Amino acid sequence: MNKRGIEMAFSWIFAIIAGAVILISAVYITTRLVGTERRVGDTFIASELNTILNPIETNLEDSKYAKIDFVDETRVFNECSNIGTFGKQQISTASKLGIGKDWGEQSVRKSSFNKYIFSRGVEETKDKKMHAIVRPFFMPFKVGDLTMLYGGDYCFVKPPSDIEDLITDLSGNGLQDIGINITSSLAICPRGSTTVCFNQVGCDVNVNTQSDIVSKYGRDLYYEGDSLMLSAIFADPEIYECQLKRLMGRAGELGILYSKKAEYVEGSGCSNGLQMDLQAFARNTAINNSREFVQNIVPASKNLEDRNGKLATCKIF
Repeated sequence: MNKRGIEMAFSWIFAIIAGAVILISAVYITTRLVGTERRVGDTFIASELNTILNPIETNLEDSKYAKIDFVDETRVFNECSNIGTFGKQQISTASKLGIGKDWGEQSVRKSSFNKYIFSRGVEETKDKKMHAIVRPFFMPFKVGDLTMLYGGDYCFVKPPSDIEDLITDLSGNGLQDIGINITSSLAICPRGSTTVCFNQVGCDVNVNTQSDIVSKYGRDLYYEGDSLMLSAIFADPEIYECQLKRLMGRAGELGILYSKKAEYVEGSGCSNGLQMDLQAFARNTAINNSREFVQNIVPASKNLEDRNGKLATCKIF
């Protein structure tokens, strides 16, 4: 009787161990399959996001806003490289699901050479939504479109009237939530929002419109114009500086093209005198940081814009 009892006990123990191994194996295999499928799905999302941002491009001096809806809570990884003439923009995603890890593995990166996305390095959706503001960038001719991508809420404290008007227009006079509140006091900013102070300190981001500097994370980012100001507000410093270098690389190539146009127009009997200056501008667009951009590129750009504007006919850009 005792032997049979022992044999029965071992049978149960064996069955329990075997069942546990099978169950663990099944869970492991399922988790791996789900993880693989999730990465495939996130790669598709990254590709779709890259495509969605294409039609939001601007014409002339228009600004545009778009709300991007996701199926699940999603992280968007923004990576910038300035290697090469135009550098490279890469985005990838990871979604949050209830199986396995809280966040899936980062998807395959999707690259583009003509996009300039300004955001945090890792931007996270809020309520499965993300916002995108697109502004044109001129230096002095149109260089490209700047896309500000953000998922959280922002609170602008006493912004300049032109920025307040822009936010009001993009939100349809407040009928659409674009993730940006405008207040007169830091004390009444919604809890959890990223605070942005204009010409005062004490916020997460501080903007000095007199010196054209955005200060955040202990660093000063130099800008020219509202488009770059907003880009510096929404972007991590490393991404802002990288994208600005990419933009200047593109501006240099466009400067060469416009110098050839100036030469052609000159040969057709339409005097403009801009060929040499455009060539010089193109040669000097390589910068190390935003401070050099403001010190060296901005004055040359303003000079070209002024001279081109004074041409009665045959304007080059």
